[in-house]
Amino acid sequence: MTSIFLWISLAGSWNISSGYTGYIDFGPVGYFGIGAYSTALCMILFHIPFGFSVIVGGVIASLISFFIGVPTLRLKGAYFAIATFAFSESMRQIVLSFDRTFNIEFFSGSHGLTLPMSNNFEMFYYIMLALATLVTAFNIFIEKTRLGLILKAIGESEKDAESIGINPSFFRLLVYSVTAFFISIAGGVYAYWVTYITPDDVFNLHKSVQMIIMTLIGGMGTLAGPIVGAIFLSTVSEFLGVEFIENYLIILGFVVIATILIEPSGFAGLKKWKKYFKSKI
Repeated sequence: MTSIFLWISLAGSWNISSGYTGYIDFGPVGYFGIGAYSTALCMILFHIPFGFSVIVGGVIASLISFFIGVPTLRLKGAYFAIATFAFSESMRQIVLSFDRTFNIEFFSGSHGLTLPMSNNFEMFYYIMLALATLVTAFNIFIEKTRLGLILKAIGESEKDAESIGINPSFFRLLVYSVTAFFISIAGGVYAYWVTYITPDDVFNLHKSVQMIIMTLIGGMGTLAGPIVGAIFLSTVSEFLGVEFIENYLIILGFVVIATILIEPSGFAGLKKWKKYFKSKI
């Protein structure tokens, strides 16, 4: 359940910016890794308590997202996706090569960092639950306020949005920074939870892909989409990983493809089928 809450938080965070605006971000794991390493370094080097360390990581990620978002959010389509992917990979390479390049001991390169071990493992369950609730609450806020209408308008047509006085660049950057903050918080909690992190783990592209697939399966730009997608994919992955150790990724790939082919708009699109059958009955 702790893992499911983690993925609900990550998928829901990605949905805040990419799901509503349609800007497909392939680099969210960059902020996950920033949060993980910021939290680890604050706790190890500066002996800052866990709670403050996580917040520091979130603030750092938000600041970095501003400087990354200003140039990249001007790009569209595949160009934006490639730019964000390049950002996450560059962060991984920086962490891997920083110590060797500057001849100092800081990130510890590929050896990774070991955080202090917590004796209260139930704490992470409640923290992940609280984070998932907070992210979901923010998605509800988007759905119920003018902000949601603005983001959906930007996703439909930027030119039309501009014609009615909306500044797409401002709102895209706003939700991009919010997404970075939440994902960084999740990364910081994850780092303390597993107690040992490496660049190849916390900056792994697989995490970005999983956030995207979960949201696509559930339904992009919807409230329930990331929640349903995260629960479904996490549960199926756990089951297949146990029953089919060697081939479960292949089977999982077919499950994802079949789901998208049957209903491209994800589980959220099943509502229209329900209404269709009711009308026929």
